[in-house]
Amino acid sequence: MSSKISLLLIGASGFIGGTVLTTLLARKDYLDRFAITVLIRGAERATLVRENLGLDTVVADLSDRAAVVAAAENADVVINTANADHPEGAAALVEGLTNRKSRTGNTPTYIHFSGTGALTDQAEGGFAADKVYDDEHVDDIKAIPVTYVHRACDTIVSTAGEKGDIRSYIIMPPLIYGRGTGPFHRTSVQIPALIRGALRLGQSCHYGQGLPLWNAVHVQDLADLSLLLLEDALSTAPKAPHGAEGFYFCATDSFQWKQLAEEIGQRLHAHGVLPTEEVRPFTDEEAAEALGTWSGFAYGSNSRSKAIKAHKLGWKPIHGDAPGQEGLFDSIVEEFEAVIEEGKDQAPKVHFDEMYALSSKK
Repeated sequence: MSSKISLLLIGASGFIGGTVLTTLLARKDYLDRFAITVLIRGAERATLVRENLGLDTVVADLSDRAAVVAAAENADVVINTANADHPEGAAALVEGLTNRKSRTGNTPTYIHFSGTGALTDQAEGGFAADKVYDDEHVDDIKAIPVTYVHRACDTIVSTAGEKGDIRSYIIMPPLIYGRGTGPFHRTSVQIPALIRGALRLGQSCHYGQGLPLWNAVHVQDLADLSLLLLEDALSTAPKAPHGAEGFYFCATDSFQWKQLAEEIGQRLHAHGVLPTEEVRPFTDEEAAEALGTWSGFAYGSNSRSKAIKAHKLGWKPIHGDAPGQEGLFDSIVEEFEAVIEEGKDQAPKVHFDEMYALSSKK
């Protein structure tokens, strides 16, 4: 009997990584095929994962270079969902995987989660841009300066892939919506922040004029794409481009920021939690408090992408703005309920029972 494929998952306590983990565990064939190790911050969470899911754990974060290198050296596959702006961590993972190739002769796989924040401009809410990136024209992506958001990690990973040290895939999701299914954190960033701001101010707001355009993807469709790439990478005849060409967009929805604010206002007003459905711009002070320091970048920019390669590979997202699908706007009330459940400043609820229920349906 052949040994299992060793898979190191980083970020399992988070929104994306937790959903990837649940999706992995829901595949009964994967339980026989993979030996999954979770690199996770905090001994308490590591103990919960070991005791409830029976997985091996490494207690570390991406700043623990020696621990990260060692963990990657023991992995045939790394899936890093943890941080798209931690170049030291990305470099440590590449180093460990490169060491593994030198030792075994086999090329390891690295699936790295980046984001379309790398595509953003400086619109500051003021205009809608025409530029749409697609992932079959990777030179446009690589032309973005390495000093820009996400690009340092992307460059480290793709360069190693180009050299043949690893088989690299970089997934670049836009705004992510929907409720996660992992053991700990189950809410995203952008829509919950807009909802919390609306609840605090009694009205849905947008940054600046709200004119820029973005895309979105449901977290489950995103997790499914990562497993599709994993399957292809480990197949006897891989088809998915990797290395220099291994950039993947995954947009399923398109929206304008003011339009999103209007949908939040209308739906939460109808839900009885906002006194009005009318929207207005945030003041500078309100934006800083509700959205954070990078509010203009994260909520007032253009970031438009078109997924081509994922669909060619066979990715079939079940959410989006295509006819007959539930998409971004349909998730708003669910996102509100998740915000209320998790609580703004509370430790995330543990969801192992729900993970078991999801797995038992597959």
